[in-house]
Amino acid sequence: MTRSKPAQSVARSVDGERAADLLRSVRDHELPPCLQSLVTEYRSFEGARPLFIWQWVHRLAPKNTMPVVDTEHRQRVATNKTMLVLFVTILDDLVEKRRDYETFDAITRLVRLRRDDTTPEPIETYGEGVDEEYVAFARDVWTTLVDRLEDAPQYDRYASLFRFDVRQILTAIEYSTLVISSPELATRADLDRYETHNMGMFSYLDIDLMHASADHTESLSLLREAVDAGQRMARIGNWLSTWERELREGDVSSGVVVAALERGVIDPAELPAADGEADVSAEVDRLIDRIVERGLESELLDEWNEEYRRLRALSERTDAVDLGPFVEGTKDVLRYHLASRGYK
Repeated sequence: MTRSKPAQSVARSVDGERAADLLRSVRDHELPPCLQSLVTEYRSFEGARPLFIWQWVHRLAPKNTMPVVDTEHRQRVATNKTMLVLFVTILDDLVEKRRDYETFDAITRLVRLRRDDTTPEPIETYGEGVDEEYVAFARDVWTTLVDRLEDAPQYDRYASLFRFDVRQILTAIEYSTLVISSPELATRADLDRYETHNMGMFSYLDIDLMHASADHTESLSLLREAVDAGQRMARIGNWLSTWERELREGDVSSGVVVAALERGVIDPAELPAADGEADVSAEVDRLIDRIVERGLESELLDEWNEEYRRLRALSERTDAVDLGPFVEGTKDVLRYHLASRGYK
C-alpha cells in the first residue's frame, strides 16, 4: 500500500495562480496598531526585514494556535506571537547580518533575568561596543510583550516555562552563528536538536496556554509532543522557502545546505564567505543547481510527511484537546511557506 504524501500534494497545489493569491492575502493583511508601530520602528534600522514578513507571521499565527485559547483572546494571542517573532528577529539580525555579538549578549539578559527580577539593567551599564539604540528598542519590544502576557488568565502558571522556552530560541540562534562561521561542524542531528527551536513554537504554546481559562496541565506532555512535530514541520517549510537566499548571503545553517555538506554534494571550501563582500553569485548558482538536482528538497518533504503522520497519531490519542485544527493548520503553513519562496 502506497503511503500518502500530503506535503507533495500541498507543493503541487501551490501553482502560479494559487501562489499569487496566497501572497496577495499576505500583502493585504493589516497589522493591529500596537504591532504596526513596533514594526515601523524596527524598519528604521539598517538591514531590517520587509513589512511582508510581519504580515506573513501575523496572518499565519492562528494556524499555529492550539484550540485551548479562549475565543476572546485569539486576536491578542496572534499579536503576542508576532511580537515574540519580532524580538527573535532582532537577535537574529544582530548575529547573522551585523555580527554584533556584544549587543546580542546585552539583549539576551532580558530573557535570562530571574523570574522575580523584572527590572532590566540600565543600558549604560552594558559596556563599550553595545548599540544602545538597538538595545533600547529590543527592550521596548520585550517589555511590551511581557506586559501584555501578564494580563493573560494563566500567566503565572506558565511564565517560567515561557522564559525557559525562549532561552531555547537563544541557543538556536547561537548554534546558527557556529554553523555560519564553521560550516564543517554542522550536522543535521544538531540542527534538529538545537536550531529547530528558532521557530519558537514551544513559546507559542506557552502563550496559548496562558490565554486559556481551563486548566490543561494534564495534557501538557501531549501538547508539547504535538508542538515538537509541528515545529519540525514549520522548520522544514522555512528551510525550503529561504535556503537559496540565505546561501547567497553566506548563511549556511539551513537543513538543505547542511544535508548537502553531509552527503558530499558540496564542499565547505565552495561556500561563500559569511562577510558577503565578494561577488560569488555565479558560483552560488552552481551550488544551488547541484543541490536541487540531488533531490534534497524532496527528501525534506518526505520528512515533513513523517512528522505529519506522528502529529495525526497524537491527535487520535486524546479527546481532552482537539488537535484537529492544529494538524490541518500545518498544511496551510507549508502552503504559505512554499508560496512565499524568495519573499522572506
